[in-house]
Amino acid sequence: MTGMAALNIPAPENTGGDWHFWGIFDSPRFPDNLPLAGEGLEWNTNALFGDYGIHECSDSLRCRGISLPKGTRVYSANHYRAILDMLARSVSKGQVPRHLAISDWLDTDEHLKTFFRFLNRFFDRFSPSEQNFVSVWIESQSQPPRRE
Repeated sequence: MTGMAALNIPAPENTGGDWHFWGIFDSPRFPDNLPLAGEGLEWNTNALFGDYGIHECSDSLRCRGISLPKGTRVYSANHYRAILDMLARSVSKGQVPRHLAISDWLDTDEHLKTFFRFLNRFFDRFSPSEQNFVSVWIESQSQPPRRE
């Protein structure tokens, strides 16, 4: 899993993430609403990020009342990877992901620094046009919100 669903699963790094766990996992559309990612799936950022930030989370889901068949292992992006995945998905479509406000999900300056350190590590893996979209997005993260 990745994207917003992954942001609602507690991550090993204790980053804040989102707070709508039951909105995702108790949805009438569950499990069809889960953004699955990886080899052979539409949403696959492994060429960019490899296995960085992927963790096994079946016990965490079970502890929160999600019924999984015995022996089932579930893997999720950590919060840094989930944001990177959403960023990559947007820029690969030629879009600046203005909907991604990382301060909504990463609670501390240290978490933000860690995220940008990882983004910098992977930056050269984006195409030149994608790098431009990423750079515009990075700039937008340091700007105060516009008043309409």
